[in-house]
Amino acid sequence: MHPIVPILALSLGLGACALQPEPFTKAENETRAALDLAALDNNSPAPHRPITLAEAQARAMSYNLDARMQMFNAVLQREQLDLTKLDMLPNLTANAGYATRDKSLVSSSASFRDGQIQPSNFQTTSVDRERTFADLTLSWNVIDFGLSYLQAKQQADRVNIAEEQRRRVVNNVFQQVRNAYWTAAAAERVRPQLRQVLAEARRAQSASRQMEAQREQKPDQALRYQRDLLELIQELEAVDDQLAIAKAQLAQLMGLRPGTPYRLAVPATLPALGRIGLSIDQMERVALVNRSELREEGYNARIVQNEGRRALLRLVPGVTVLGSLNYDSNSYLLYNNWQEGGVRVAANLIRILTNAPKIMQLNEVQGEISETRRLATTVAVLAQVQVSAQQYQIAQKNYSRLNAISTINRRIAQLSRDGQAAQTTSDMEAIREKAASALMELRKHRAYADLQNAHAGIHVSLGLDPVPEHAHHSDLATLTQEISRRSSALNAGRIEVPRLDKPVPAAEGTPVAANRS
Repeated sequence: MHPIVPILALSLGLGACALQPEPFTKAENETRAALDLAALDNNSPAPHRPITLAEAQARAMSYNLDARMQMFNAVLQREQLDLTKLDMLPNLTANAGYATRDKSLVSSSASFRDGQIQPSNFQTTSVDRERTFADLTLSWNVIDFGLSYLQAKQQADRVNIAEEQRRRVVNNVFQQVRNAYWTAAAAERVRPQLRQVLAEARRAQSASRQMEAQREQKPDQALRYQRDLLELIQELEAVDDQLAIAKAQLAQLMGLRPGTPYRLAVPATLPALGRIGLSIDQMERVALVNRSELREEGYNARIVQNEGRRALLRLVPGVTVLGSLNYDSNSYLLYNNWQEGGVRVAANLIRILTNAPKIMQLNEVQGEISETRRLATTVAVLAQVQVSAQQYQIAQKNYSRLNAISTINRRIAQLSRDGQAAQTTSDMEAIREKAASALMELRKHRAYADLQNAHAGIHVSLGLDPVPEHAHHSDLATLTQEISRRSSALNAGRIEVPRLDKPVPAAEGTPVAANRS
């Protein structure tokens, strides 16, 4: 062996032991922050016109980083499936090497005759001191192929699970955007009215202080008046601050950089919601077929079953088919190139006898666990359908009641303004009624946002996709149009209700949904 080889190996070993943690420098952190800000600026284009609800949902789907992370997870699972498929191919291994010795491989032999060992005086060698060698070996294990095939089927189900998780994320994001959009719309509609009342209350407070300083009002009467005004101003300012946050929350859902200005396409009147048009029984059928959680449990059950098959397949004797092309530069060989082939069988007999019953028992237990978990999820889904329907009814009743109260408050505020103009109503009373009218208007809009959220909650509980499958990778304008069309179809009640009178025959390994007719 050349003397430099151990010295080089020792140097590499000592270098590896000298590794130390390397934190980022200040300059590196600043560079990373600048790159992140640039990425955020390029993540979502700034809107140039008022944003509709459909466009807000399209932006959330295209630019919301949480939703995009889930989409990347689905893509990652698909790429992993492609890699898993490659494991089913045979192994083709290429080897090459060089060997050298400081001394020749010399050996001697002895002869055996009549039960006696007779040493030989001859010494021989059969290997060159320096030689090169190479081989190309093709091997294929039948059991490994079966294991890789089952693993690929498991990975294919994981791809399906990732798609169902993506559907669930999209549904939840759409519901959050709808609620945030109408809350922000309430801010745009009511905030100017609140600020007008706030300005009037502040002017009244300033006037009261002047009157108190000039002793045109009794001190106790002026202080009570100012106290009432301050309490009203504090309440209105708190509401105004909350409304300012609403648009920031919507911007975050849409993937806009914080602080980006935008406007909403607020309709002149609040649009009416479409009727669901389904009975509770029909809603349960739709949910049992479409909910991503139930589909996910079905795929998980198939993964568990295939894992049980893999465990049993590992017990089967392995059969390996071998074939190789070989080369060796050894001058003592008669043939330096040759081909080789063979078949190898290997089995652990003790493992087959001891593990097979336990594995079969474990597979049965895992199957029962999967079925129990799926039925528990089914119960939870049916309960969510019931809850979402009741929440929608409550939201409808609440909005209807607040709408009526808001109408009455507007009339009272108008009468107070008329009385203030005629000097038959005090300024404090007029300001209080204007504030009550503005706050009630805000409560009405918030109730409408809750109604929109409850309406979307029904679609979520039914597992209805808010976006057609073919439109997921469309540009923003096309995606907005597809979302509008899909929303119109759902609001019109065009929902397919499956018949569950007879169980549908399931594919191998797929559990049959519970029958509810």
